[in-house]
Amino acid sequence: MNSPEVISKTKWFSKFSLSFLAIVGAINTALFIILPLLPYKISQFIFPIGFSTLGLAILFSFGFSFYWHKKENNGTFNSLKCISWLSTLLRYWIAFLLLDFGFQKIFEVNFNYSYHINDSLTSALTGPELTWKYYGFSYGLAVILAFFQIIGSVLLLFKRTTLLGIVILLPVMLNIVLINVFYRIGPITLLTSILIILGLVNLFLQQKVNIISFFDQHKNRLPSVGNNFFRSIARVLCILIPLLFVIYYNYDVHLSRKFFGKWKVTSMTRNGKLVKENQWQQDTLAWKTIYIEERGKMYYCPNPYMYVDSTSLFMKYHHDDKGQNFKVISYERNPRKPDTIPVQINNFRNKSMQWKMILYKDTIQMELKK
Repeated sequence: MNSPEVISKTKWFSKFSLSFLAIVGAINTALFIILPLLPYKISQFIFPIGFSTLGLAILFSFGFSFYWHKKENNGTFNSLKCISWLSTLLRYWIAFLLLDFGFQKIFEVNFNYSYHINDSLTSALTGPELTWKYYGFSYGLAVILAFFQIIGSVLLLFKRTTLLGIVILLPVMLNIVLINVFYRIGPITLLTSILIILGLVNLFLQQKVNIISFFDQHKNRLPSVGNNFFRSIARVLCILIPLLFVIYYNYDVHLSRKFFGKWKVTSMTRNGKLVKENQWQQDTLAWKTIYIEERGKMYYCPNPYMYVDSTSLFMKYHHDDKGQNFKVISYERNPRKPDTIPVQINNFRNKSMQWKMILYKDTIQMELKK
């Protein structure tokens, strides 16, 4: 912990941030536990009660921080004791919440199996449902996340191990905050995760003098290899080579980007005979949808309503931008000696095109629409 002289005199914002995170976070934690236990009859009042209580907590933290700052300037307030109490409250409510989340994962309350999500198409899932399905797929991953949350939270409960607990929890919580933001998990969950990570950052910054001192004392003492010039060249190459590789790969991918997407087979003829509309139900080669993906992947699917892996045909392809054709590589019959099948593309107009190909001695012509 920093010396009393360093932390007993602080700016108003430091007082407000600590007061806000400790008080509002503690109230939020109490509401998180209490509100779900209220009788169903008063469930309609949960949100008004919760937001009103949080609003009062925010106003109180404002008022208290001004009062604290004024008293400190007058020399009539024990700031060190106040910081100690608020920091302890901050550590305990963060540990309490994360222990709750950790135990939920172990006992399969959090990320438990969802029957309706499991039977839903991925494209129809919301951000929260997609996150639930992804993390719920592996119980082992959930246990590992729980382990970090529980161990880090227990370390927060002791002053000597607070910094270690923060170092363990910060990466975990940063990942959770980003998921909550970009997968639109929900305002209450997002607020709670932001309060936790801001609280951890506040506790971390309280130790900044000791942290800087630690890194100064534990610099790499091994002798340098080579001279400064060659080390600089090696560093630049370590950055530049991966960047150039990705740029080149991206350029190559972009040449066929105009074909990426889901293409509906509006008509198909095989050896001059029109394939019937419902023939896909008996013939897996009567394709209704063709998926063209990046990295040279192509999927031929007979089911017009959804992708079914067991009945679909996977092929790799190479696109010739000058010749406007594909070379499709089929591993279906002989994975060791795959067939290379030229595909002639005609009348390409961004969202429609015609294909002509010979597959397993069958001449196939297709009309495709994106």
